[in-house]
Amino acid sequence: MSNTKNKNYKATFILDLRNTEDDATKVIADISEVLGQIGGSVTESRDLGVRDFARAADHRFSQGHYVEVNFDGDSSVPAQLQEKLRLDKRVNRICVEAV
Repeated sequence: MSNTKNKNYKATFILDLRNTEDDATKVIADISEVLGQIGGSVTESRDLGVRDFARAADHRFSQGHYVEVNFDGDSSVPAQLQEKLRLDKRVNRICVEAV
């Protein structure tokens, strides 16, 4: 009998699409593919649009494209997701929380 238990997670991504021709739907599809590779499954995704930052760390990047992805998987999936997307230049920030 397996001790792995799937949990529900909500990940919020801030995308930096300035230096790429990809749009938000392409990046969401790529994130869904990565989640499938590491054992997670996407239940819902929402494009929240472009929003201004309250405090911009870089004055050249004062707004970002927000995307929210709900997924389920075991407890190792959030860490693996952050590690897989760590070097992706299109993803500026990742916040994963258990729901």
